[in-house]
Amino acid sequence: MRGSKRRGSLPAPRGRGRRPAVSGWGEGHAAGFAEGSRYGWHTGACEAVAARTPPGTGLLREAKVFFVKEGFESIDGGILEALQGLVSEAAGLHESEDAAGRAAEEKPDLVIVLNGTRFPVSQVESLRSQGIPTALWLVDDPYHTDRSSQIAPLYDYVFTHEANTVSWYRELGCPRVYHLPLAAGPHIYYPRMVDRGIHTDICLIANAFPNRVEFIDRIAPFLEKHRVLIAGWWWDRLQSFDRLEGKIRQNVGWMPPEEVCTYYNGAKIVVNLHRADSDPGDHNSRGLQAHSPNPRTYEICAAGAFQLTDVRADLPAMYRPGIEVATYQSPEEFMDVAAYYLAHDAEREAIALRGLRRTREEHTYRHRVEALLRTVWT
Repeated sequence: MRGSKRRGSLPAPRGRGRRPAVSGWGEGHAAGFAEGSRYGWHTGACEAVAARTPPGTGLLREAKVFFVKEGFESIDGGILEALQGLVSEAAGLHESEDAAGRAAEEKPDLVIVLNGTRFPVSQVESLRSQGIPTALWLVDDPYHTDRSSQIAPLYDYVFTHEANTVSWYRELGCPRVYHLPLAAGPHIYYPRMVDRGIHTDICLIANAFPNRVEFIDRIAPFLEKHRVLIAGWWWDRLQSFDRLEGKIRQNVGWMPPEEVCTYYNGAKIVVNLHRADSDPGDHNSRGLQAHSPNPRTYEICAAGAFQLTDVRADLPAMYRPGIEVATYQSPEEFMDVAAYYLAHDAEREAIALRGLRRTREEHTYRHRVEALLRTVWT
């Protein structure tokens, strides 16, 4: 999967006789210069890939679309930006706004609602009574399916990022249900140079759900040896917290996606560790399994970063393991794979470049929104 495991070696010193002594400062300076040069080369290569894969342009249709946002800035922004490029008029609405009242005045051709768990049922019913098509895009499945099962049948069209819930929604009586994966917004997640002060070997930005806590505790001795950033809520749950505290930004609250991207840009390895199918705080009483990748999968690649991710069943349909992303299935394999790619810069950077290209060619919100609109309008 990862190619040859031959260890790289330094070239033999030129000239005759003993190698001259080099001060610790000199060795550090040389290492820093080499790392900086490689980082600059990789960023330049990423920018070249981005330049060769510009976002699509051109209207799909002269139409007016309302989009009811959920509050996920990177997803909301990616969808709205895509809509504004695909239809002649697109408006973003907060879930507390009177969308039905505004629709009665402006007569949109379609209303798209993201998740919809806080969008009043009365609003959906009023929109449909006006004959305005409604589409629900669920991006939290299967974790909140107890809630989504109550609202999905109210919509004309249901789209879910989780492939494993499509047949389940059909069984609930939803007549038109489609799998629509998540994506990345290239207006936020893109390659850029960042200050060396935030460069790391390994970066994980995620909240400390129980499966993640258990995993990090098992690899803590490995993480201690490297430059690591872990950021998110509840990481003080770790048994190894005292050992890793200097590497953790805990309880940072909401981190702007632009800031998240800068940490991705500064990391040699960005870790993706999906949450478990069901946690005590979830609303998935049926125990529906998660097969589809999370949004982080696409966002890490869109940043031009090297992604080391656990395996979801649908991952190979989105990215080729070992070619566009690297994968692991246990803490032991994680440590083996991470150590290998930290020691093999060229292989790591080649995978990151291929992941970036695949994302920009197939996995942006413009791709997803265009697929949604074509489904509704054909």
